[in-house]
Amino acid sequence: MSTDHGKTMSKICPHCGCDLDAPKKGKPRSVPQHKRYFALIRAAFYHWPDGHEFRPQSEEHLRKWLQCKAGYHRVDSVDMAGMTPEYAVAVISARCAQAGPHAFFKSAGSRFYIFTSNSVDFDTLPHLQACAVFDDIAEIIEAETGVKCDEMIKTAPRAQKKERAPEAVA
Repeated sequence: MSTDHGKTMSKICPHCGCDLDAPKKGKPRSVPQHKRYFALIRAAFYHWPDGHEFRPQSEEHLRKWLQCKAGYHRVDSVDMAGMTPEYAVAVISARCAQAGPHAFFKSAGSRFYIFTSNSVDFDTLPHLQACAVFDDIAEIIEAETGVKCDEMIKTAPRAQKKERAPEAVA
């Protein structure tokens, strides 16, 4: 199937609508790099210090927090100046619900900030940017745990996933 976009014809996938003639995004992502990243997240979750102020509920929760801490996130804010307390609570509650279960929050002055991590999927995050994000996260993990990432991956169980009970989360 082809579509006329102005003067050029593009091939469009009949199943997903993807533009098959779209320019490539550069060097393709590395599957081993992607797998290592998720192995590192699993290992970090397994080795995460019990006394740390951030208490992840799952590997995904830790991954989203690390991505936000590395600056790979979106920020939404609510300016509460001039709002009644009831209205501010309603607006913030709605925004928090919209942000999903792995959003992080901060307030400063009359502003309330909602941080959500960006996607690391292959179509969203190009290779070189993935390298930078994954390296930044590795540095954060080492700083937060005091354990080198390579050592952490070697000593963490591969198949076992340590889950924490929600009531244990601070």
